[in-house]
Amino acid sequence: ARKMAAWEAQVRNNQPAWTVIQPSVDDISTGGQKYILQKDGSFLAAGYAPTKHRAKFTMKTDLKNIRAVRLELLLDPNLPLGGPGRSIKGTGALTEFDVDIVPANDPSAKPKPVKIARATADLNLPEAPLDAMYDDRSKKRRVTGPISFAIDHDDNTAWGIDAGPHLRNQPRKAVFTLAEPIAGFDGGTLLTVHLKQNHGGWNSDDNQNHNLGRIRLSITDAPDAVADPLPAAVRDLLAKPD
Repeated sequence: ARKMAAWEAQVRNNQPAWTVIQPSVDDISTGGQKYILQKDGSFLAAGYAPTKHRAKFTMKTDLKNIRAVRLELLLDPNLPLGGPGRSIKGTGALTEFDVDIVPANDPSAKPKPVKIARATADLNLPEAPLDAMYDDRSKKRRVTGPISFAIDHDDNTAWGIDAGPHLRNQPRKAVFTLAEPIAGFDGGTLLTVHLKQNHGGWNSDDNQNHNLGRIRLSITDAPDAVADPLPAAVRDLLAKPD
């Protein structure tokens, strides 16, 4: 009991402050999929479901020294089996996560890529070949696995969240820690997050999408931020006063 109390005290306040961002979505980047803004700052994917696209989310921020970006995958009753993905199993895959910046007062400037030093997640599955339902007829060896697959610049690998029956339809989160803080520009920074989702099949009209279903993006200037290992419900319970 004493060890449990000590653990609860340790994890109760061990997460940095995250600022949810509400970016605009570049409609051309979505492959026809709609990203509908929700009250909690998340986006729900709806409508046509492409099997491959690289969604572009851009926002202006005055926050200085941004050190990490968090991606949350949330459940939603409008998604298959409650999500958090759009596949018929309620799963999805993140092929690649990229960030770039430009000065807010010069939006036509060439975007500057932001190097990501590492990624952490509350779920890291072993490498596994894609299910046959996502075959894109390329004959390439396409796999899912740990969150590191989302920052390896390889379109054949992706962060996967299908942990099997009873575990695949859970909210998930990942944190991408930047190699150097984004100092920010005078007049603000246009921060763009790209979510490449290329692990669907060859036919969008045959339930072959493998897209993320409901997502929320946040930023922090806290150093050494990592993905919270606790489910949100558990952390909320711990946060309640005794």
